[in-house]
Amino acid sequence: NASGKTHLVGDFLRTEGVDGKLCKFINVRGEDGMLTLMGMGLGSIGETVESYDDFDAVLDQCTREQYHALGVDSLEPLNRWVRAKLFGSDRMPKGPEEWQELHRLMANLMTKQRRAAKYVLCACTSDKSTDTVTGKVTITPDLPGREARGAAGWFDFVGYLDVSIIGPGRVNRVLVMVPNNAITVRQRLPVPIMEDIKLPNGPGGWAAIKAAIQHAAAKPTAGVAK
Repeated sequence: NASGKTHLVGDFLRTEGVDGKLCKFINVRGEDGMLTLMGMGLGSIGETVESYDDFDAVLDQCTREQYHALGVDSLEPLNRWVRAKLFGSDRMPKGPEEWQELHRLMANLMTKQRRAAKYVLCACTSDKSTDTVTGKVTITPDLPGREARGAAGWFDFVGYLDVSIIGPGRVNRVLVMVPNNAITVRQRLPVPIMEDIKLPNGPGGWAAIKAAIQHAAAKPTAGVAK
């Protein structure tokens, strides 16, 4: 919380929305980052969803109208709306069948979301999760059950936004995507990014992330001896 996730999503949309490209911000009721977006002058592209069906309808619209960029804030309250769709309230599943239904419906929604725009960026709060087999504790998205780690498979890139205070009114913000044993991250790249991505305090965060991805994607892969 309070790491600048919503601001980064807004910066992503402002950067990608040049030349009138279709962009949308989905504010999931329960997160309520719309004020941040309005403060960035992006209120006109924001829409609040209050149910699974609302979110599903917005994805249909974005797919139909061929949106360029979609920002979602955030996945944790969205999961609550998926549970409300299944169980009539946001309670946790009871028994393996209900857990399976929750994971199935959430995964289907994320698959559909991938087709809704050329670029999709989702925010989510983080939590510490314990592997039931190894007992290992890892920082993961704040999602229930096996989604905490499995959510990484829904995306091409997963990073952890780390913020530290370095002085009065001064903070250091980095996006961690370097493979490690403590934080759930992901990179779908032939040559991985091996340094944390430093973000400016203000505009330019998404540009820095996109540049780092493009730079890594352009690196030649090692040849295979025959």
